[in-house]
Amino acid sequence: MYCYDSRNGYFYYYPPHAYTPYPLPSFNPVNNQPSYYYHPIQYNRPFPEVNPKTFMTSAKYMQSLMKDASVLLEKMADSKEFAKQLMNAAQESKQKLIEDQIKQTGIQNIPIVTYTPDGLKLRFSKEVDQINCCNLTLSVRWM
Repeated sequence: MYCYDSRNGYFYYYPPHAYTPYPLPSFNPVNNQPSYYYHPIQYNRPFPEVNPKTFMTSAKYMQSLMKDASVLLEKMADSKEFAKQLMNAAQESKQKLIEDQIKQTGIQNIPIVTYTPDGLKLRFSKEVDQINCCNLTLSVRWM
């Protein structure tokens, strides 16, 4: 099927619309703006009954991850010495020293730390029954 665009004088090919879900343009004669007509496809798929147990558990563990992340960020923001030591250890690729410094803050959930020349990426995660239920990733830049 070819459609004519009166604004620029071009013809456009559109596949037959009897069974296509995508729009076919036509132009409104009053304002010469495209108006799209969709051919509705109805799906009568029943949704399963919701069970918020896993969702609520994930939210509960996410709260503890966020508390630990907040404690760590507060230490980075308030202690110039801690921030300087952490940056030096990261620039020298001393992974063990970085992990030890983070553990000394007293947080329960120790993040997986990766670093680049631009900053740190801290990934907090929690597993419940061998299922990764929640993740929190922080990117802190120093350049």
